Amino acid sequence: MSTGSRVVVQVPATSANLGPGFDALGLALDIREELHLWVLAEGGSPEIRVSGVNAGIFPEDETLLAYRSAVAVFDRIGMHAPPLGLELVTRIPSSGGLGGSAAAIVAGVVAANALAGKPLNRAGELALVAEIEGHPDNVSAALLGGLVVCVAGRDGLVTSRLPVDSDLRAVVCLPDEAISTKSARGVIPREFPIGDAVFNLGRTALLVAAFANKDWGLLRDAMDDRIHQPARGGIFPALHPTIEAALAAGAHGAALSGAGAAIIALATGHFKEIATAMHEAAARHGYPNQTLDLGLTNRGAEVITG
Repeated sequence: MSTGSRVVVQVPATSANLGPGFDALGLALDIREELHLWVLAEGGSPEIRVSGVNAGIFPEDETLLAYRSAVAVFDRIGMHAPPLGLELVTRIPSSGGLGGSAAAIVAGVVAANALAGKPLNRAGELALVAEIEGHPDNVSAALLGGLVVCVAGRDGLVTSRLPVDSDLRAVVCLPDEAISTKSARGVIPREFPIGDAVFNLGRTALLVAAFANKDWGLLRDAMDDRIHQPARGGIFPALHPTIEAALAAGAHGAALSGAGAAIIALATGHFKEIATAMHEAAARHGYPNQTLDLGLTNRGAEVITG
């Protein structure tokens, strides 16, 4: 690794939970963050830039999450971090629910690991990004692509990836007003009736089966939830009406995306009608918003150059 060494990494947006799979399911979406990372001359100061949709929103200093994640790689491998230059090209809106923080973490780790000669294998990268993020669902899907099931196993994080079908797309309603992930997690009860636990267990299994068999008609039931969405609907009144509007307009299934405020609907048609219905439902409940029509992607984090 010498002065001027440079890598470019792209990482997809993600949607976590998908209804019942709380902290266990992640889905990669085809909108990609891009990170440029390079080595500066010894003794130089970090150069950090943010461009794209979050320019002027994210800090351009050493507190930037992507930068801190890159430095964490050198800490993990016991190597002194060289002075680094970084540009984060942001394409994932920051209002929440599309895995922007996960993409930044994964981009920083994968780029720094590539600069250092890839001392961490994919399992090592996965362990580090999950440690930085604090939960594995978004970062697993961002790293691996497709639909990813992730659990804390006996000897560390265990993941299984299913490829996604090009016919299935995501219509996302993205409210202008963000919801704090900390607040959204704080409202979730710590204990549940056994019936609610069984409800979610069955639907999580059904959701994975729907993707495995491309049986999209299962998604209407499979994306229901009794663990986190009922409580989160209390702090986000547009949630349940927007889900119902998506279903009525032709979506196969719909759910809160991650901790919100994004709401995701999965469909194989009627995309414009679904987007209009979701937009109007959220707006009626006091949430100005934009809608996105996104493909799903099997491409996870990729080193484009370097």
